[in-house]
Amino acid sequence: MLVLRYLRTATLAFVMAVMVIAPGAHAESAKDASVMVSSLADRALRILGNKAVTRTKREAEFRILFKKNFHVRSIGVFVLGRHWRRATPAQRKAYLNVFERFIVKTYTVRLSQYAGEKFKIIKSTGPDDRGVYLVDSAIKRPGKSSISLSWTIRRAKAGLRVVDIVIENLSMAQTQRDDFAGIIRTRGSIDGLIAALEEKMKKLEKS
Repeated sequence: MLVLRYLRTATLAFVMAVMVIAPGAHAESAKDASVMVSSLADRALRILGNKAVTRTKREAEFRILFKKNFHVRSIGVFVLGRHWRRATPAQRKAYLNVFERFIVKTYTVRLSQYAGEKFKIIKSTGPDDRGVYLVDSAIKRPGKSSISLSWTIRRAKAGLRVVDIVIENLSMAQTQRDDFAGIIRTRGSIDGLIAALEEKMKKLEKS
C-alpha cells in the first residue's frame, strides 16, 4: 500500500509539472489543447529535473508556470469542499496561499524520478458546452506498464487552464479533496488543515 501511494504521488508530480500552456495561447479546438500539453511537457520536465540548479530555484520556476496555467482558485475551492463556505475571508486567503505552495513543493520534490520518461498524447476532445477539453495521454516507462492520464482543461477569461487530471481512473482533485477532508476531521478546523500543510512542507524540505 505504501509503494502504491508513493507511486501515485510521484505520478501526480509528473502530471502537475507538464500541465502548462504557452503564454498568450488561445485554443480553438481539441487539437490545440493536445498540442499545448505535448509541446510544453519537455519544458516543464527540464525545469524540475535540472539537478544543476538548486531545488529552491527549480521550485520557484515551476511555481511561476503553475500560477500562470492552473486555475488555482477553482481547484483549491473544490478540494476544500463544503468547508469553503464556512471559512472566513481571512481563512480562505490563507488556505489558497498554503494550498498553492504545498502543491508546488510536493511535486518539485517528486518529479526527478521521471527524468527520461516518454510522454504521449492518445486523443483529445472538446470543447463541450462548458468550454471543457479532455486530453488523454500516457507516460511510457521502459520495461514497465504505461500510466494513463486524462486531463481536464477549461477555458477561463485569461485562456486555457487545467482544472483536474485523472490518473489510472483516479481524479487528482477528488483525491486531494478526500485527503484534506480527513485532515480537517482530525485537526478539527480549516486552521488545523493550514497548520498540517505547513508541517508537511517542512518535512518535504528535509527530504
